[in-house]
Amino acid sequence: MKPQSSKPNSAPSWFAEFCQESSIHGLPYVARRDLHWMERLFWLMMVVVSAYFAIGSCLAQWERFRDNPIVYEYEYLFALRNFPFLGVTLCTNYETQKEVDEVIQETWGVNPAEDPSKAAYYGNFLRVLNRLQYDSLDQLKPFENDTSLDNLPYVAMLLKLQEKVLPPKNPAVLAPIITEVGLCQTNSQLTRYGNPYGVQEDLNVTEIRQCGFFSDCQMAEKPFNTIMTHLFLYLHDVNGIMLPHDVRTVTFDGKVKSSYVLRVLLHSISADKEVRNLPVAYRKCRYSDENNLKYFSPYHPSLCRLECRIIWAQSLCQCKPFFYAAAPKVPICNISGMLCLARSDWLKKHCDCFPLCLENTYNIIGQEEQSGGDKNYKGEHFERTTIIKLVLPKMGMKRRVVFSTDQLIMSFGGAIGLFLGASFMTIYGLIYFFLTFLIPKGKIGKEN
Repeated sequence: MKPQSSKPNSAPSWFAEFCQESSIHGLPYVARRDLHWMERLFWLMMVVVSAYFAIGSCLAQWERFRDNPIVYEYEYLFALRNFPFLGVTLCTNYETQKEVDEVIQETWGVNPAEDPSKAAYYGNFLRVLNRLQYDSLDQLKPFENDTSLDNLPYVAMLLKLQEKVLPPKNPAVLAPIITEVGLCQTNSQLTRYGNPYGVQEDLNVTEIRQCGFFSDCQMAEKPFNTIMTHLFLYLHDVNGIMLPHDVRTVTFDGKVKSSYVLRVLLHSISADKEVRNLPVAYRKCRYSDENNLKYFSPYHPSLCRLECRIIWAQSLCQCKPFFYAAAPKVPICNISGMLCLARSDWLKKHCDCFPLCLENTYNIIGQEEQSGGDKNYKGEHFERTTIIKLVLPKMGMKRRVVFSTDQLIMSFGGAIGLFLGASFMTIYGLIYFFLTFLIPKGKIGKEN
């Protein structure tokens, strides 16, 4: 008879040791061999069910953190804060026959008196160009096959056509700017991104005015001197650029002869300091210094949309329309290029642009119109004035964090502790157990 070996027949079960070392509720009972197998199965089911609810609760908290970490609440503003005066952009399509003839002579060398048919054709093109907007590029279709209209300084031609309505350089309240609706005038502080003179430099405009609750904050403008022309007024953030048909740009039709007094209400959205600690994708807003744009800085939703349209236009037709002064290395579209954009529906591209975390928006709450009287009244040429009065709010909206990153971590710990009785030290102990188990096994395997 062979003597029995003193060495045990089998090593201790690693699973049993794992269960005994763990502080997870119910797991030590799963490994106890003195219990009936049905009891052990019951405790295993309890651990699995508890783990299911713990994981489900953690996922729910994660979705809440990802989708709704911020709430909006009202805050009292009266006499507590000052606000910048709003941005104003004035646009018109004014031109005279004299300027049209001069541009025709300088550009194509056609004398209107000697060749009236060609002059009429080019004059028609210039009038279309002067009224061309980002959403009406299909108006160039009659000129599609005319190569004499390609590679022209379109913006310089607009400057010549509207020479009489451009503001003086000094002193300047407004400055010329090329926009998606043509050549306009603005007090925006970002004129470098719409500079119509071919350089990306700031133009001379009035400085930002700070408005308080006890100060009369208004602007009186006599647009285009004594020239009677249709006026379109756009109100927007002074630190942004006007975008037509945008929710943050207020559009007002100033007609031809009327004077107006407009009362504009400011809407303020502020943010707690903790908002900046949240990821941008979760708070769904950006600060101006969190710039992710290629052609513009600092960040602003209007600049983001402009860049989106420039990039999409380049991807579709390998060019950009002439009314985008930014991205100087991108080729300017000729007539066929702009028609390519119109046929490609380039404006349907969705631009993922977050709003500013600290934002001011506006809407017109009152207007008073005064026309020039009957047809024999001549004073209207001197009295046409637009007065804009900024009304400050007593209450404003504020972004406040209700579910921050540290609260997310604590909610994970609470859910795991409630259902499983586990904690950070439990997870650390499990990692330590696996390392002490696997490393000796690895050494034994190498020795064998």
